[in-house]
Amino acid sequence: MLQIHIGSITEQGLGLDEKIDASLLPLLHSVSNKERIRFVQPVHVHLQVTLAGETILIDGSAVTVVRLACSRCLEPFDLPVETRFSATATPQMSSMTDTEPPEEMELAADQMDVIAYSGDSIDLGDEIAQQIIMALPFKPVCRDTCKGLCNRCGADLNRSPCRCTSRDINNPFAVLKTLSFPKNKE
Repeated sequence: MLQIHIGSITEQGLGLDEKIDASLLPLLHSVSNKERIRFVQPVHVHLQVTLAGETILIDGSAVTVVRLACSRCLEPFDLPVETRFSATATPQMSSMTDTEPPEEMELAADQMDVIAYSGDSIDLGDEIAQQIIMALPFKPVCRDTCKGLCNRCGADLNRSPCRCTSRDINNPFAVLKTLSFPKNKE
């Protein structure tokens, strides 16, 4: 599952083109169980891998389609998701002591997109899943013109206007409509 065997990387590099079901990537499976997200197409991953000594440079893209609930009208809709990314894989450092837990390590900015590997292969499943999760919108909207729901009666304003009697009940400026002014004589 999205494993790169270091021995298979030639001087010209290695190109990978693979489709994988989102449920096979633990992070995506977890997100789809906790959120209102459903992956309706497999994740299509394209990778270009280059070897530079012990460092491995990875350029890639991941494309899929997810079904989300619109944050305005709550209707489900399909959203194509595409993300491009670059990462660097380096051998895992064995200098970490047992007394310092990994969660207390501080990473420099240039280490954020670094994948540590050990052995003769690199697992890119978590990296690709993270890239897809970061590409998902925070507030998904089915279309830019979505009117959403009426905040009083809950009617879908995309389908029909709401039948609320008055929108001025909670408006503190509604009393200004009742003011009358004397006619100015000049």
